[in-house]
Amino acid sequence: MKFNIFYSWHQVKSIFSYSWENSLFLYLIPLPIIIILIRLLVKRKNQSRVVLSFKTPFKQHKLTRILTFLPDTVLSLCMISLIVALADPYKSAFHTRVQQEGVDIALGLDVSSSMLSKDVRPSRLAIAKQTAQAFIAGRKFDQIALVAFAGAPYLASPITSDSSFLSFSLRSLSQQQVTEEGTALGDALGMCINQIREEANPKKIIILISDGNNTAGNLDPLTSAELAKTFKINVYTIAVGSPKASLDPVDESTLRMIAEHSNGRFYRATDKQTLQAIFKEIDVMEKSRKLFIREVEHKSAAPVFFQLAFFLFFINLLLKILGISNTLED
Repeated sequence: MKFNIFYSWHQVKSIFSYSWENSLFLYLIPLPIIIILIRLLVKRKNQSRVVLSFKTPFKQHKLTRILTFLPDTVLSLCMISLIVALADPYKSAFHTRVQQEGVDIALGLDVSSSMLSKDVRPSRLAIAKQTAQAFIAGRKFDQIALVAFAGAPYLASPITSDSSFLSFSLRSLSQQQVTEEGTALGDALGMCINQIREEANPKKIIILISDGNNTAGNLDPLTSAELAKTFKINVYTIAVGSPKASLDPVDESTLRMIAEHSNGRFYRATDKQTLQAIFKEIDVMEKSRKLFIREVEHKSAAPVFFQLAFFLFFINLLLKILGISNTLED
């Protein structure tokens, strides 16, 4: 075992700056000194004496006299070091780390036939997919679920933080994936809620992109909106389509009511630039949070004092083996 005497002395010198895990052991520190004093008194009492007379006074060398205390001093220090080690001295080191806490997001995208309308180029569905792709790419700390819907909802991706898989799933979305015609806003919103409601993260949102009124499904959109409010999920609804006359006109009414009933916000996107601005605004409002976590690390110095006790025990043992202790006592 390597013993760094300089490092250990630094540890011993700073002993008063430590906290103690088992501070009751410190009351035993005077014990080694008391034991040695008692031992010396008993030894002196039982020691036989021979009176000798010398013509000249006998003078004991000062160094020899000092060295007579060496064995007991080493033994005392060994016991004290052991007691200190048992008391487990430690210092507290404080570390602060930054943790990004994302937002749990469910993205619902209408893929019904009306979303293929080219009143916005290249189509309502195309610009919705392109803009959502850029949004997902920028949300590095979030978990996102992807729901496609027409006359029924379809889970394109369960909640995940794998942006590559999400990007692939979003690119793969097409009108052919959902055979049921219509727009099931209530059912789609219900599936989005189910994807994130059990998550521990307190920040949850749903982004619902469509162009029409609720025309299919079993769940009423307002019932789904109230359910989202119960789970403290804000719903952002986006109506996509040109304000100009079209064979597939945009119906804002249901999307507005969903946003109002869920403490969310309604947006109208009339082109790709408008939709990009909407996603940018949502991105700013629902930023990932920075958590500053303060951690306390206890750095124990007990091993140092155990090493010191072992070192002193070894010195004491060496003194006895070499007969130095008996010589000094004589």
